[in-house]
Amino acid sequence: MAAIGSPVWVAETKGALGLWDQVRFAAQAIVREVAPRRRGGAVLAADRTPPSTPVALHVTDFARTVLPAPLLHHSVRSWLWACMLADLDRIEYDGERLYVAALLHDVALADSHRPGPDAACFAVHGATVAREIVIEAGGGRALADDVADAIAAHFNVAVPLSWGAEAHLLHAGTHLDVVGLRRPELARSTVAEVHAQEPRTDFTTHFLTAMREEHHLRNSSRAALLWRLGMKQAIHRSERTVR
Repeated sequence: MAAIGSPVWVAETKGALGLWDQVRFAAQAIVREVAPRRRGGAVLAADRTPPSTPVALHVTDFARTVLPAPLLHHSVRSWLWACMLADLDRIEYDGERLYVAALLHDVALADSHRPGPDAACFAVHGATVAREIVIEAGGGRALADDVADAIAAHFNVAVPLSWGAEAHLLHAGTHLDVVGLRRPELARSTVAEVHAQEPRTDFTTHFLTAMREEHHLRNSSRAALLWRLGMKQAIHRSERTVR
């Protein structure tokens, strides 16, 4: 049976969770919720320079044009968190792949690229859109596929390092930003510096509105199941810890 969020699973299901997948996914979410949290308060550099490759520059312009401000700041923060967690965990990664995946991971939540009513999962739809954007920007098929696979997987409960450093780190960065996962491992000063650079203004309201709609429109998606499992409460808890 294909692992949820993997390329094989995406090809087979288009992002729709079957009954057994829902059981597996819910069990994974519960295990993560009760797992012990590491702390550390590491002070890391928040001022990081994005890659300057033609594809990265194109994606930067695209994201600034298409993404609403709350999602644009979230995408950049997710990239920064991912880079920091790579430092903490001593993970080597491809800077262009990680940056491009981070900036495009929520493209399907932008009004201009929302999935149609037949789509089963916004993340899988966003992966398809991102693949096309990378190719249009002159990126090779390998880059486009890696970015797409990372985006399709990012709404998983977990993404193992064996799926690729960039997919693993994108998941880690986005989940830190949305629900605070692993945030205690970073110093408060580092977190504050990131939030000063990329403000969280209106992010919680914007994201919860989008997820509520995903739950309504795509009831068999990972987003919908996480919503039923308490995503709203988890996001609000996380938001209170950064005020």
